[in-house]
Amino acid sequence: MFHIPVDSYTYRTDPILRLFVARDNRKRSQRQPAILFFHGAGFSTNQVTPSQFQHHAAVFASLGMRAICVEYRPAHVEGRYSPMQCLSHARSAIHWVRQHADALAIHPDQITAAGASAGGFLALCCAVIEEVDSIRSKPDACILFNAGVDAGPLLTMFPAEADALEAVSPVRHVRSELPPSLFFHGTADQNIPHEQVARFVQQLQQYGNDSTLISFPELGHGFFRYGEHGNVPYKETMEASLAFLQRLYVIGSNQ
Repeated sequence: MFHIPVDSYTYRTDPILRLFVARDNRKRSQRQPAILFFHGAGFSTNQVTPSQFQHHAAVFASLGMRAICVEYRPAHVEGRYSPMQCLSHARSAIHWVRQHADALAIHPDQITAAGASAGGFLALCCAVIEEVDSIRSKPDACILFNAGVDAGPLLTMFPAEADALEAVSPVRHVRSELPPSLFFHGTADQNIPHEQVARFVQQLQQYGNDSTLISFPELGHGFFRYGEHGNVPYKETMEASLAFLQRLYVIGSNQ
């Protein structure tokens, strides 16, 4: 449930999936960078919705970005839902935003994909897999909160998709000239080991990519969420995210 004003857009009709754009009624004099948020909670629960990132979206919208929360799985589906379908939807969301850059008043080449856990896995897959069709789904940067970097744990959960998942697994696509990326990860994460992410970021750096990992000692999965740990990690990750994006794009409340 959203507690901030949003505008809803349907970007897929089968199934019906929506984008929720944080509303900012101030007039801007130029196009804005965009940031798309992909929520977490794995591919086996319906407990987390696109509103997970609403507080992040409200802040970025106030700073001169088009902040968009993505619905990438049908809200009515309980239980497990295909990761490959979710990836297809995530790619469609980025493509739709880029296609509608004029209507949304955004820079089509300044699109950041941000995601947590499973949503981070999707954002990262969009960034690293080769585009073999006309869908321009590769983001220009990534911000990743306790994100999955290896499809390995999903292979036994979704055996019918094991080959496809292994093929898109980010650890299989480390190479040069990938989008800039910023990772946040807790050292006590029991879902996605910190060591795995640290090794992945190190490999990205070895290939000359602009990639940074900021570690949070003794914190576990979901540490970054609004309302957790007195909002200290939330504020720290927000400040680091803004600094990262300001280095890449022109962002300011006067836009």
